[in-house]
Amino acid sequence: MLKQLLLEWALKQRQKKMQVSADYNVETYLDKIAEYFDPAKAGDRELTVVYEFHDSGDNDGAWTVAIAGGVCTVSKGEAEQYESKFYMTAETYRRILTGKLDYSKLTYSTGAIRFFGNTLAHSELNSYLTLPKDCGVAGL
Repeated sequence: MLKQLLLEWALKQRQKKMQVSADYNVETYLDKIAEYFDPAKAGDRELTVVYEFHDSGDNDGAWTVAIAGGVCTVSKGEAEQYESKFYMTAETYRRILTGKLDYSKLTYSTGAIRFFGNTLAHSELNSYLTLPKDCGVAGL
């Protein structure tokens, strides 16, 4: 009985730590993709990536990152055609942003992110970004 109570308490504590704060907004960080985009790195490459968030309250929804003609745009909504789509919770994305989750190693085994299409598109997208050292994110 005591063991069960301790396990339930520990689980509740873990769930509290995993909750996203009320002021966390995925759109704020997705917009940084266009801000940190380096057209010289992308060259003439065209790439469309969709981020879709679920079970995240106000952060639910889809956003499309499109690179074409040396310009990167981020828009709300899902593109009809894309190279890759990432389906995750806002908490999973927060953990990627802060460097607490390495999407390339852990997501396949834990199922934290579901990929549709080209699974390497996220790495490719990040290779076109120049993140300032003081920007506060490990990856987008």
